[in-house]
Amino acid sequence: MSVATATSETASVEEARLKTPEPPRPAEQVHVFEPYRYALPKLGPYFRDVWSRRQFATHMASSTLKGQHFDSFFGQFWLVLNPMLLALVYFLLTTVLGGQSGAGTSAMNHFVGLLTGLFAFFYTRNVIQFAASSITGGGKMIINMSFPKILLPLSTTFTAMLMYFPTLLVYAAFYVTVHHSVTINILWIIPIFVIQTVFSFGLGLLFAAVTLYFRDMSTLLPYVLRIWMYITPVLFSLSYVKYEASTPGSKLPHWIVNVYKWDPFSPIINSWNTALVGDGPRPFWKGGQLGDHYYAAASYAPQLTEIAVGAVCAVVALVIGAWYFMSREREFAVRL
Repeated sequence: MSVATATSETASVEEARLKTPEPPRPAEQVHVFEPYRYALPKLGPYFRDVWSRRQFATHMASSTLKGQHFDSFFGQFWLVLNPMLLALVYFLLTTVLGGQSGAGTSAMNHFVGLLTGLFAFFYTRNVIQFAASSITGGGKMIINMSFPKILLPLSTTFTAMLMYFPTLLVYAAFYVTVHHSVTINILWIIPIFVIQTVFSFGLGLLFAAVTLYFRDMSTLLPYVLRIWMYITPVLFSLSYVKYEASTPGSKLPHWIVNVYKWDPFSPIINSWNTALVGDGPRPFWKGGQLGDHYYAAASYAPQLTEIAVGAVCAVVALVIGAWYFMSREREFAVRL
């Protein structure tokens, strides 16, 4: 009897449930993907977020160096040995084979002059190359985390900076050995270094975004930078090129002066040469009698026009690189 009653109650509940209308289901959300428009993020919150995560960039730079064993003696020794061997090769080419060994300067003066330009150029080269691969190399981090992507090229800039400082110690030893003394004007190297860092970081941002769209850029970039070194006053000062191009019977064409003058990196490198090893009608010359004319020493006194032009080029490179990078930042995860 109880079983029959329970069965009838269950049937009645089932009939009541079937007769009761179900509540309406909420409308399904439809995602509409519109074409992406490149635009800058809100700069205030963006840079506040970058500042709050600044330790991420520094810790990532130090971790990268430790992973590559640059914190060891031999790791730092290779950082110095590589540009020094390259400087020795160019020293043999320009001084011994080129017949410049007696051109108003000692062989060691010329060698230190080559180190000045090569160490500075290697710093910019490393900043650009490391930044160019920072986005493609940090793909998993970009896809899985939300953070200002500019921190990645910023961390590689810190990496290049930490790699550059050991070379300065070795360069200082060569410099003091050859030049014996310094003056207070050598402090000009501080603003020159800041200008060069801003310039290099701006180009690094530009190539970091470009490499994401053109992956072959990472292979082409080392060759472009190597060619760039030859059209920048690294091996010879700008004044020397001007003097040789204007000398009758010179093998240098006059148009090469315009190439040196319009190179945006030229005033920065030439400021290094002027402030440290001199600038004149002879390679890395500190002044003296040449023919019927006496040239005053230019060392330790960089031209303010070169400093100003270098600063303008650095700001322009930073603005263009940051605008291009930040305006396409939201697309990085899709492109990866």
